[in-house]
Amino acid sequence: MAAEISAEDREILQDFIEESNYMIEQLEPIIIELGHISRQADDWLETMNAIFRLFHSMKGSAGFLELTNIQGVAHSAENLLDLVRSDKIILQQSHVDLLCQACDFTKEALVAISREFTDQSMEQQAGLLGEALRQAIELALAPPAEVETTGEPDPQPLSFEMVITPEMKETFCREAEELLDKIEQGFLAWRESSRDPEIIGELFRNIHSLKGNCGFLGLADLETLAHRIETVLAGVKEGEELLSDHPETILLQLVDVLREAVAEVAAGGVGTIADLQGFIGLLQGVSRRPLGQILIDEGAVLPLHVELAVFNQERARETGQPVKAIGEELVEMGAAEPAQILSALGKQKEKVPAPRPKAQERPECEKKIAMARQDIRVDLDKLDSLINLIGELVIAENMLIHNPDLVGLEMENFNKAAQQMRKLVKELQEMAMQIRMIPVSGLFRKMIRLVHDLSSKSGKKVDLQLVGEETELDKTVIETITDPLVHILRNSLDHGLEPPEERLAAGKDQTGRLLLSARHEEGEIWITISDDGRGLNRDKILAKAIANGLIEGDGSDLSDDKVFRLIFSAGLSTAEKITDISGRGVGMDVVKQNLAKIRGKVDVHSTLGQGTRVDLRIPLTLAIIDGMLVRVGGEKCIVPILAIRESFRPEEKDITITPDGDELIRVRESFFSTLRLHRVLGKEPDSHDLTDGILIVLEHHGSTICLFVDEILGQQQTVIKGLSEYIGNPAGIAGCTILGDGEVCLILDVGGLVEITENPRPRGTTH
Repeated sequence: MAAEISAEDREILQDFIEESNYMIEQLEPIIIELGHISRQADDWLETMNAIFRLFHSMKGSAGFLELTNIQGVAHSAENLLDLVRSDKIILQQSHVDLLCQACDFTKEALVAISREFTDQSMEQQAGLLGEALRQAIELALAPPAEVETTGEPDPQPLSFEMVITPEMKETFCREAEELLDKIEQGFLAWRESSRDPEIIGELFRNIHSLKGNCGFLGLADLETLAHRIETVLAGVKEGEELLSDHPETILLQLVDVLREAVAEVAAGGVGTIADLQGFIGLLQGVSRRPLGQILIDEGAVLPLHVELAVFNQERARETGQPVKAIGEELVEMGAAEPAQILSALGKQKEKVPAPRPKAQERPECEKKIAMARQDIRVDLDKLDSLINLIGELVIAENMLIHNPDLVGLEMENFNKAAQQMRKLVKELQEMAMQIRMIPVSGLFRKMIRLVHDLSSKSGKKVDLQLVGEETELDKTVIETITDPLVHILRNSLDHGLEPPEERLAAGKDQTGRLLLSARHEEGEIWITISDDGRGLNRDKILAKAIANGLIEGDGSDLSDDKVFRLIFSAGLSTAEKITDISGRGVGMDVVKQNLAKIRGKVDVHSTLGQGTRVDLRIPLTLAIIDGMLVRVGGEKCIVPILAIRESFRPEEKDITITPDGDELIRVRESFFSTLRLHRVLGKEPDSHDLTDGILIVLEHHGSTICLFVDEILGQQQTVIKGLSEYIGNPAGIAGCTILGDGEVCLILDVGGLVEITENPRPRGTTH
């Protein structure tokens, strides 16, 4: 395609890029799964067909857009898969690696297309990869050498599978209805101006898109009928004569059939078309059947042979060589005899009477079809602007409701209106945040390919388990934590998990376990990466930290967790040798930096010889929280409500002072440490006596503390603002906000407050 393209073509290309990237995300995990599934497994064929459909859809879309390099690679991959699923060859690990390389090539080509609007710069790589795939096919088709059996059982299937979610089906039905509306209008316009190239071209594009969508979801009947209609339109584009004077009448009838099948999908079905062959027969009365289809129907050739012949024709057109007829191509490759071609040509010229399809009873489910949701694509920057505006609206609401000029006035109607406005603003905020939330499954499934490649490179056996893929996070947050997740997984696999022989010597299973999970907890999303490897070596970390000047003394007074957190310091690595996977001392500090950008935290826990667990704590929302406004002296602060369990004024009998000077408060039958907020803020309180103030019981990840403040002022929604860069990230502070009177106040980080309590700094006074 030319570098200068129209806005419409640019939009089509952008849709293709987004669709293909989504396909690649689906492809990589199930390709790797295929390499671990026994041919006799129940889901082998389903997995194989899912991969085949994805490559087939990608090939078709790329061919339509004249992206010949992506088309060629996808076609070669499709040929390999077709031979495997038809039992012509046996799938090998090298085939899985080549299919993964095809995914890598496509991702790189999509980046090039986004810049250049063409994939021509990828021609050399496409040629090399295509040749590698063709050689793999030839090698697999060669007579097998005798192979000594090892007696090892077939590997067990992994627990990954391509899931068609209700949201995907809903999106399909919505888009299918839109495409069918366009197709119907196109056929009606065709009736008025037959043979208009623009109308035919638009019809072909729409039916092609519909066919691809059906194939992606595995809706076989819908895909088959759409493909047959597409074949008719392709013939018209090439100038073929039709057998019917009014083909649009039959084609409009088939549009109705497609609508009914889509309606069945919307109601939970699989889009079954009763008497599908009868409707296909109607098309035989419209145009001549393609020669290749006649030969396939008669069993003279395989679909693969026709695909190869068509591919050879396309290559000839691209290189400017004479294009041979499909029959000639099939004869030359030895797939068909000349007599079979002549017989098929004769049948192609016959006018086949179109069988009348049986009366199709409308399925019961069609009567109770839910209205399909209608969506539009919105730029993420617009959503960011919307969230920011809602944040400003919350601030304006607080300034209005908490206006000091209104204090003491009797305004019943105003208070009712203010309460209603507060409710509406909260609903608006929740809805806007929900728009940005997406499941972490897409991020998690990308890690399958990463772990596969790293385990192959290192020679380690790894069982990756994914838990909580349905957990939702802000899209921006997911983009921010991708790199940290990659760094942690690289280190777990390279430094944490041992080689098989070392694991066996330690009495472990030779296959290491790597767990990646996500869950909601206390208003945060927790992403955990754990392994059952060798664990962190405290002595090695301390020695490296001392050598780098990160700590003073010998570190004997530091807890294990505090020592382990040193791995997130820049330049610290305990690796004995540098590999191309990790070990250079960069990466883990990036984890902490990236999480700090989204107010996230990272914790690490490890037991020598048993494994390591890394927890990423990420705020559920980046913009607005519910908070409790408290006061210490002249300073006001916000405490996140989700962390508050209760508040009370203590009595003298509930207070205990330890020999170290720590203050413990008895809450029913438990004793909790006390943290004086004025010490954290460096402010003078109204009183130093605990019985004169308020204690707020805060809980965070199993740890509980009592926070001492002078006064609780009330509850309000709070817009989180970041602190200036020169202030940095003070311990116990999450950010700041603007109150209703325009005053700026700090938002407390409960996790940080708990950490201060558990690891107090030396102090010279008790008050």
